[in-house]
Amino acid sequence: MTSGLMAVPAARQTEEVITLTAQEICQACAGRLLAGGGGTPVPSVSTDTRAPLSGCLFVALKGDRFDGNEFAGEALKGGAIGVVAQGEAALQLAAEAALTGGNGAPEPVIVAVPDTGKALGQIASLVAGRSRARVVGITGSTGKTSTKDILSCLLEPQLSIVASQASYNNEVGVPLTLLQIRSDTQVAVVEMGMQAREEIAHLCAIASPSIAVITNIGPAHLEYAGSLKNIARGKAEIARQLPAGAGLVLPYGERLLEPFLEDVDARRLTFGFDTRADIHPSGPVRPAGGRLCLSLSCLDEELDICFNFNSRYQLLNAMAAIGVYTLLELPLAGVAEAAGNIRLPDMRGEIVPLPGEGILINDCYNANPMSMRAALEHLASASEGRRSVAVLGDMAELGRESQRLHRQVGAAAAKLGIDLLVAVGGMASGFIDGARAAGSRGGIVYFSDRETAVSGLPDLIRPGDAVLVKGSRFMGLEQVSELLAGGGNMGRTTGARRKSR
Repeated sequence: MTSGLMAVPAARQTEEVITLTAQEICQACAGRLLAGGGGTPVPSVSTDTRAPLSGCLFVALKGDRFDGNEFAGEALKGGAIGVVAQGEAALQLAAEAALTGGNGAPEPVIVAVPDTGKALGQIASLVAGRSRARVVGITGSTGKTSTKDILSCLLEPQLSIVASQASYNNEVGVPLTLLQIRSDTQVAVVEMGMQAREEIAHLCAIASPSIAVITNIGPAHLEYAGSLKNIARGKAEIARQLPAGAGLVLPYGERLLEPFLEDVDARRLTFGFDTRADIHPSGPVRPAGGRLCLSLSCLDEELDICFNFNSRYQLLNAMAAIGVYTLLELPLAGVAEAAGNIRLPDMRGEIVPLPGEGILINDCYNANPMSMRAALEHLASASEGRRSVAVLGDMAELGRESQRLHRQVGAAAAKLGIDLLVAVGGMASGFIDGARAAGSRGGIVYFSDRETAVSGLPDLIRPGDAVLVKGSRFMGLEQVSELLAGGGNMGRTTGARRKSR
């Protein structure tokens, strides 16, 4: 049984752990100590009963689909030194602790709080505040996770760091990242996501970043934010929460951000392909052989560098990461040394070989109009004489603009000369409408859902093709990628059901 959330890994060396006391935790989260001693040391915090709990304080989170308070007793049986719970659950645990006391074992710490979710953030903020770590906050409509992972790879050879796991970028994920901080941590790289205004401001109140990155502004989560202006306003919260004189990394020429940054006192570094950006390519960018080798200008200092990826949009993420690296005043030579060892997230533009010297661009973790267009551009440039095939699934959370934005992506595929457009899902018909309206000369195939796509795609893909697979997370198009990466009986003729449009 579990509360459904990942535990914070225990530090490798006990002396490096930032230890709080039960009383300090009570003070931080307006809690009441119902059982146990206020001086009890708390070296680590967990939210997951599946993980080892010995020595941990269990925070019983409550969500829409689970209630961690129901597992608090199980956490104590599993070796937790105490529980942070709310309401009747806390009172019941305290009563049980009193009844079972006197058997020689230390009384468990029971802390009652009004809201365990807020308490988790308050405890994490206390840990971060006790450390010397500089917190880097990263937000943006696309590229947050990739930028975070690229930056982590650049920093790891030189500094002791912690970074968000996967896409842990919300009111639970950010605290879990901060709770990994040890006394020797120098930098914490924290991803911050949003669906609506004030969410970034709330995460900044927990993390207190001293360097902020905004990767870009685009129509992600438009259904909740309502407009691009609101998205820009929400992303700008990360800059407005910075202390005076802090570092801010921005995309060059992003006019949507300008009204919300006018009174922000920060040292700004810009990145982009424009030569007026502080960080920009100083010569042609020509992907070749799975690598991207170029000269990069960083505040007028030239750097020859070879990345172990070949997409232009990952280069933008890398330039954002180099902006942070520069603000941390690390030697630029270290970027060139680490660039060949960057580990990009799974299903985010990874290149997989296909039969007949074909390639699969597995970019199916998520999608929005901006990242779709960037991925299509990558497909067009990476094809290198191969037939280009774009397998595109529905884009979620676009609200009333959904059909228009799907049509725009289809039009982009047509203008890039994609040879075969495969649309998957109910909203994906917009891709087809847009491609046809833009005068597409390529083939167009429609599948109503993922299952029929998995059945029908082997008929369509040929050895030697360059194939992009991309869609929003709920589409689960990794099944398509796995099929193709496994060979998928390409070119078979089984008469699988599909609909040409």
